[in-house]
Amino acid sequence: MALPTDSRSINTLLSTTLDAKLPRITENFFNTNSLVQRLFQRSASGESTVHYEGGAEIRSTILYNGLPAASYGKGDTFNTTFTEFLTDLQFTWRRAYSPINIDHMDFRKNMGSAAQIMNYLEAIVKNAVMSLKNELGNEFYSDGTGNGGKNFDGLLNAVDDGTTYTSYGGITRNSTAGDPGSAIKAYKNSTGGPFSFAMMNTAFGNVRFDDAKPDLIITNQTIWNKFWERAQPQDRNATGPLREIGFETVRFNGAEVVVDSHSPSGTVWLLNTAFIELWLMDGMDFVRRGASFGEAGFPVWNQDAFVDQLIIYGDLICPGPRFEAQVQNVT
Repeated sequence: MALPTDSRSINTLLSTTLDAKLPRITENFFNTNSLVQRLFQRSASGESTVHYEGGAEIRSTILYNGLPAASYGKGDTFNTTFTEFLTDLQFTWRRAYSPINIDHMDFRKNMGSAAQIMNYLEAIVKNAVMSLKNELGNEFYSDGTGNGGKNFDGLLNAVDDGTTYTSYGGITRNSTAGDPGSAIKAYKNSTGGPFSFAMMNTAFGNVRFDDAKPDLIITNQTIWNKFWERAQPQDRNATGPLREIGFETVRFNGAEVVVDSHSPSGTVWLLNTAFIELWLMDGMDFVRRGASFGEAGFPVWNQDAFVDQLIIYGDLICPGPRFEAQVQNVT
């Protein structure tokens, strides 16, 4: 590891003068993570986030069929058959963590107003929070099979038309009207091609139902640039939830278009975040397991050190795949 070294002699000046140093850390590692930020932004406002104290598994009820309806005349016989129209998507709780490991002497060296420029422990914990969010950013675009099936369920499986992922939430996708499998098919264009507003409009229109439409469009920087180049000036500077917290966004059909470096290259996601739910187990969302043992965490019985873990219990589910779209291989 090529860390800088200090080879200066401790002369009179250095013995009497501290180096000039700002008490802050400049982040130079993590990339854009707009989906995670938007989901936790919605969580803070109580939107599309489900909090449960427990439960053996996660279930989300979906309506997949309608009841018979028809005109009738004098003497006609009504339909008296019973129709099934509700079922549950089923998911398991997932877990993710980031470690917080501290040597006790380093922890003590950082104490005291004369020695401490920045809080060493706080810097580690802040890094752990960003690292855990970065990991969630990766997993939210996955299919849930990574790390031996331990990853959070992601958009790759949820936003599919059945050609790649034949099942979701325990239901097998199919094209039979009135069947649960038909109700959980999303729009996916796997052919792609050169970027065009026509291509985006086709995807957008296929997942718009009444007043429900995508509010967030995510892609990589190259394709975002195409949106920006072709957007009207009023769309380049339109306000929106992510712009308000520092993201550069443009508008397309009213939806915010934003870069997320975790998104697969060449893919455009048209998402209605009202139908994307971040499930969190109460008391287990970015919580330090060892906090009750003291500021530094769990003491290691055979080392002069402390360990801790920042953890989250939850899952990312999409109870309305038909409201979401994915366009792959966009150039």
